[in-house]
Amino acid sequence: MPVAPEQGFKATEIQLLSFARPHMRGFHFAWASFFCAFVCWFAFAPLMFFVKQDLSLNLSQVFTTNILSVAGTVMCRFAIGPLCDKIGPKICQFSLLSWIVVFTLLGMSVNSYWSLCVVRFFLGFGGAAFVVTQYWTTALFANEIVGTANATTAGWGNLGGGVTQMLMVAVYAFMNQTIGLGQEDSWRMSFLVPAFITGVVALGIITISDDSPRGDLTYLYREGVLARKTATQSARLGMLNLNSWTLGVQYACCFGVELHINNTAALYFATKESFNVGPLDAGVIASLFGWMNLFARSSGGIMSDLGNKFQGMRGRLIAQSVCLIGEGILLIVFSKQHKIASAIPALVCFSFFVQATEGTSFGIVPYIAPEGLGGVCAVVGAWGNIGAVCWGMMFKFGYLGKFDKGYEAMGYIIIASAALSFLMRIKGQSHLLGTLE
Repeated sequence: MPVAPEQGFKATEIQLLSFARPHMRGFHFAWASFFCAFVCWFAFAPLMFFVKQDLSLNLSQVFTTNILSVAGTVMCRFAIGPLCDKIGPKICQFSLLSWIVVFTLLGMSVNSYWSLCVVRFFLGFGGAAFVVTQYWTTALFANEIVGTANATTAGWGNLGGGVTQMLMVAVYAFMNQTIGLGQEDSWRMSFLVPAFITGVVALGIITISDDSPRGDLTYLYREGVLARKTATQSARLGMLNLNSWTLGVQYACCFGVELHINNTAALYFATKESFNVGPLDAGVIASLFGWMNLFARSSGGIMSDLGNKFQGMRGRLIAQSVCLIGEGILLIVFSKQHKIASAIPALVCFSFFVQATEGTSFGIVPYIAPEGLGGVCAVVGAWGNIGAVCWGMMFKFGYLGKFDKGYEAMGYIIIASAALSFLMRIKGQSHLLGTLE
């Protein structure tokens, strides 16, 4: 594996077919861990049609549980970034996955609206695995390819949002139609599958992976190879940088949108009369949104790296703005579809730009405050969930039963957020108007 000694022996290539330590093993565990976290985090969403019936929930209560599922992630993301600088991404990710396994299994026992709220809120902590994933790949790969590396691990991790729509529906169908369990028993037993897979990945991370190209951070700190960082120092550097918050708002308009669509798409397809789609088929159609992560977020990272190659940070910011505008326009187009045959391609095109914008966002992150990377990842990542909470609140109080109008309003807000790129001023980098700061 070719490395850059001047950058702490970070890799200068991504060799996807390799599982060698430390770079590519860390790469694969980074995306796989977030993938598992995402599947468990949104395991309830494709089954909510059945959960709603069996727990006698109304639509407003469903939206409240959706909001809580993403709200639980916010403070955990703020905290986990600085902790990565203190104890390393490996321990942080293992701890998060272990937490998720427990609450995924507890999901089998929910028996009321309030118990569902509690379980979905604490399951949301697992969403902080994203921050660890981005920290981990940034620590392993050189600046020239970090946008592509970050986008690929995050994109493949986000793929869990699409897989969970199909996986949970398939497991439910197996439990219900093959084994012969009733509706309620079938969705409850379905949670065993994601919990088991996540537990296996967690054990792999803690036993056979590394924090960085030179080993685990606790060892490097103890031996004096690296200057010890505290969580407070990392948080201060990242969280007091205005660029972190500006980029965070834009991230709320892409990843926050993705989380909201993951929570609402299946219900939208199942309940819009003109689509004429049943709940199982609705889950499969909704999964197409998440499946775009297979390549779309990586495409955004590649666009960001190409922009950097030709125009430096200005090129990265241009890529970010173009993707945001495309995302907003296509969400408006999707909101106006009344036939399933046209809604599906509109959803797929919109999804591409959502994921690509997430990729361009984390092509910018490593440059904002390199010495406070954990803090920057925490702020930007947390804003993704803040955005999801805001979109959920907007729908709960303004667009219940009017999803299409809500999606249209979201589109206009996303387009407006592209203007924030003009405010980005990163030390030592060009900005959107072209001059160096």
